Amino acid sequence: MNRTEFTDNQLINFDKQQLEEMFDWSEVKKLPSTEFEKQRIEWLSRYLVGNVSETFEDIKKQDPADQRRTFFTWIDVVQDVDTLKSMIKSILQETLKDS
Repeated sequence: MNRTEFTDNQLINFDKQQLEEMFDWSEVKKLPSTEFEKQRIEWLSRYLVGNVSETFEDIKKQDPADQRRTFFTWIDVVQDVDTLKSMIKSILQETLKDS
């Protein structure tokens, strides 16, 4: 996936420096440019701007394999340690609260 496709969502709210620090662009380039992959990145962008609950509600509508793939994609592309830690904690909290 190219940079324009990757940031054609809520990520436009971040400046170039923030994007450079937050993402592993070599991993972004490995993403296929499919509609479902773009949806995963859209969810990530919504999560990163603070729309957490609605984002997780949408992800929970997917089958478990697609949910896992969504979160694996997020973890693969985010390189900022603080963002990654917070994100993983949110994922665990959301996925384990129904257990």
